[in-house]
Formats: sequence, structure tokens, C-alpha cells
Amino acid sequence: MAQRAAAVAQHNATFPGGHVVDPVARQKYEANPGTQPLSDVLSDCQAPPDSLVRYSAGAKDFEYVSEDILQGKVVGILFGANGPLCSGFVRALCTVYKAVKKDDGDPFEVVYVSADGSRREFNRFVKSMPWLAVPFRDNSHVFERFGVPMEVRHWPKLVIVGPDDEIKYNDTSQIVRQCVKEKKPWAFGDILATVWNEASSTGSRRFARLFGLRHWQPE
Repeated sequence: MAQRAAAVAQHNATFPGGHVVDPVARQKYEANPGTQPLSDVLSDCQAPPDSLVRYSAGAKDFEYVSEDILQGKVVGILFGANGPLCSGFVRALCTVYKAVKKDDGDPFEVVYVSADGSRREFNRFVKSMPWLAVPFRDNSHVFERFGVPMEVRHWPKLVIVGPDDEIKYNDTSQIVRQCVKEKKPWAFGDILATVWNEASSTGSRRFARLFGLRHWQPE
């Protein structure tokens, strides 16, 4: 029994294409360690350490971005997955994002933390976002760290973190919706300005502090 448990743990950690992200698919392959999972459910192991990803409409492809882009910024961490509720919110957040952020130099950024079960779902959703995302992987530890349940009824959730990496707002999704409803998307900038004035930057290396390990690791 102990040998099988060790074999399963090794299997989870050493697939050439990455870790099996979806819990249901993971159970399937844990029960049959000799099988090879489809690439669609494997984490992104091509991403450089501590990097983020975004879709470049001009290049019509995904590009990896250094964590340095977050240095000194207020960060909105968007928790969710590709689905009707989150898709509707993303459209509202896009309106707010474009109103308060004009270029990469502005002191605000959004990072999508995915609960998507497949690479296809993740890619399709990220293509609809003008902001960054943590590369496709198992993000359950990040959800837990920020107190976000891994249940669709609790999504989307937009946590605002200051440049000091402290949580300033546990969830601003309703505020985003209200700004759009009142046709005042720029008003969200007032919240960001308050957060900015309250905090000082902790410097670089923010990926590990906010999002933890690069890849899932067995316990």
C-alpha cells in the first residue's frame, strides 16, 4: 500500500507535460498510474518561473510576462472559472479596467487565478481578458490562502491587494458591477487611489508572496 501511495505521488509530480489539474481527472489517473493524461488537463510547465501569462491580440498568441510588471502596484486578484456568471462579470470588469488603466505603467493590474479544469477552457477565457493570468495550473492553494471556496456559487471574487501585499478589500465584484450599472466605470479608481495612499511597496518577488509555488507539489 505504501509503495502504491509513493508511486501515485511520484506520478502526480513527474508527468513530462505537467500536473493533472482537474481533481476528477486526477483521481482517474491516480487509479491508473500507467496511463497518460490528455495534454488538455495538464498544467503549463513551459511557463518561466514566477511568470504570468496574457493573450496578445496583435500577435494572436499567448505571451509570458515577468512578475516585475506587478512591482509597486495595486493588484486585483480575480478568482473564478470559465462559465456564465464569471463571463458576465469579466465583461463588466473589462469596462472598469479600461477606464482606470491606460497603459502598463499605471499602478494597477488584475491577475486571473483560474479554477478551470482544462487548458482549453482556460485559454478561451483568458482571450477575453485584457489583463494577466497565473499560467494554467492547480490554484486550489491560492483560493484557500485568500479564503475563496472552490465552489462556483462563490465566484467571481475580486480581491484587492495593496503594494504591500496586504488584502485591502476581500471582494469588490459588487462595486465593479455598480460602477458599470451607474455608467461611472472610472469611479472604481477612487477605491484604488485609497489603497495606493495607504500602502508602500514591498519590492519585487511578488509572485511567490501572492500566488505561492510555481507548480502544484504533492504533500
